[in-house]
Amino acid sequence: MRSYRAPVTGIAMSLFICLTACGGASGDGAPAVATSDLPAVAAPTTVLSGFKPATSETLTVATNLPGPGFWDGNGPDSMTGGFEYGMAQYMAKRLGLNLKIINVGWDALVSGEPLDYDVALSTINITAARAEVALFSIPYFSSDQGVLVRSGTTVTSANARGLKWGVQQASTSLDYLANVLKPTTTPAVFQDQPSMFAALAAKQIDAVLLDTVEVLAEAQQAKGALTVVGQYRTGGVYGAMLPKGSSNLDLVNLLIEEMQSDGELTHLSDAYLVPEFGRNPSTVPYLQP
Repeated sequence: MRSYRAPVTGIAMSLFICLTACGGASGDGAPAVATSDLPAVAAPTTVLSGFKPATSETLTVATNLPGPGFWDGNGPDSMTGGFEYGMAQYMAKRLGLNLKIINVGWDALVSGEPLDYDVALSTINITAARAEVALFSIPYFSSDQGVLVRSGTTVTSANARGLKWGVQQASTSLDYLANVLKPTTTPAVFQDQPSMFAALAAKQIDAVLLDTVEVLAEAQQAKGALTVVGQYRTGGVYGAMLPKGSSNLDLVNLLIEEMQSDGELTHLSDAYLVPEFGRNPSTVPYLQP
C-alpha cells in the first residue's frame, strides 16, 4: 500500500531473497493512544533514551493507506494489526512513547514535503532520488515487482511489452516500466491503488505492476477474479523514512536491528503477511524483461 542489507523475517526471509510503493487517499491523523492500550508486542520493557519526537511524548508514524497486510484498517483510528503497524507499536513501546498514526498522501510522503512526523512506514522502496529529500533506515523487507491480471490473462516475456499497463504515480514500478520494460503503449498512471485495481477489473488496462506482496494481497481479496502471474526481479527494498535532518536515524536503525534479531519481524510476518498473501511470494515465477 504502496525502494540493504540486513536479515529480515520468517516469510520475509524468503521475500528478501524474492519482493513501489503503496497508494491511497490522504487523511488526518488519529489522536495519540497510550502504548499500554495497543495490542501486545514483544518489545523489551527497558526504554531507549535519546529519541527526539516531533510531538512531546508521542511517536508520530506516517503512512499511506490502504495497506493490507502491512496496515489492517480503513484509517489511523481503526487499525487492527499489520506488519508495519506492529513495527510502529514496537518502536513506540521501546521508546516509552505514545503512538500516533497519520495517513498521508503518497506523493507528499515520498517527495520530502515538510510533514510533522517522526518516521514513515509505508512499504517505501529506498531509491537514490528519495534519499535526496529524506533519510532512510537500514532495509527491513525486500520488494520485487509483481504482475497482477484478470484471471485467464497470460503474460510472457514475449507479450509483456504489448500490454496496457497500470501503474501508480511516483512509484518505482513506473520507473521500471519506463526504463526497463518499455511497453509500446503508454502506461495508465493512477494516484492510488484502489483506482488502479478497479480499472483492471473493468478491463480498462491489461495488467498492474506493483510490489509482489501488494498484488498478492489484492489477488487474495479478489477471490479468484484476479491473479498474480509473475514478477520481475528489481532488487528493491523497503526502509523506514525520516525527515531530512532528523537526529533519530541511528535509534530507528537500532530498533529495526532489534526486531530482526529478536524474531519480532518473523512474528509479524507470520501473523499478518502469510494470511494476507495466500501464498509464498518466492513461488511466483520470475519473468524476463
